[in-house]
Amino acid sequence: MSLVQEQEYCMKQSERVRRPIRILIIDRSILTLQGIKEFFSRNRHIEVIGMAGSRQEALQAIHAEHPDLVLIEVRVGQDSGIDLCKTILQMHPQIRVLFFTTQDDKDILRAAIMAGAHGYLLKSATAESIAKSLEVVATGGAIMDQHLTEQVIQWLRDSSTPDRRGWKEACSREEQHLLSLVASGKTNKEIGRELNVAHTVVASRLQKIYKRLRISRRSEAARYYIDLEKKRRN
Repeated sequence: MSLVQEQEYCMKQSERVRRPIRILIIDRSILTLQGIKEFFSRNRHIEVIGMAGSRQEALQAIHAEHPDLVLIEVRVGQDSGIDLCKTILQMHPQIRVLFFTTQDDKDILRAAIMAGAHGYLLKSATAESIAKSLEVVATGGAIMDQHLTEQVIQWLRDSSTPDRRGWKEACSREEQHLLSLVASGKTNKEIGRELNVAHTVVASRLQKIYKRLRISRRSEAARYYIDLEKKRRN
């Protein structure tokens, strides 16, 4: 066997030994699930070991299949993908979590990062970018869609300057919990079910908080809570 043939043989053996990245896809859209699975079926370095369309299905699949990486949407059925990310990492800290979503909202991006996600990729990414991102995250790295770079830079800038709203306007524990649910991406109806109150009561409480904090949108409320948590940790 010549040196060239030996090198080629070793390369082929190395490729055979390399274990495919075992991923679980979590998305509420059946079409998205099928489309992603079909796309990854053509990549021998990626193995789709399961698909889930709800929180319960996802946790059951993770427990049964032990994936290397979870590909998740911001919304999973009626549940928050942000909350699910936290749960997955608490129960299985060895699993890598990559958000794959249409949401390019900077506050959702922040919430995902704060939840411990290892990556955030938009569904508009190219096939090559998706495959590379999976490999980066699966091998211990972190990835972020290049279109969101400016948003992260702005986040860092905001974090280094004083909060214009002031931090003296403290919220009660109950109000902070309510804001944490908003930051996790839940709707008023979902928050109402969790707190066992009508969604109109949730809306009324939020409006009072918004007025006191001088904010007007859910994204601002989410940002306020995330910044509050960061300040508390520092």
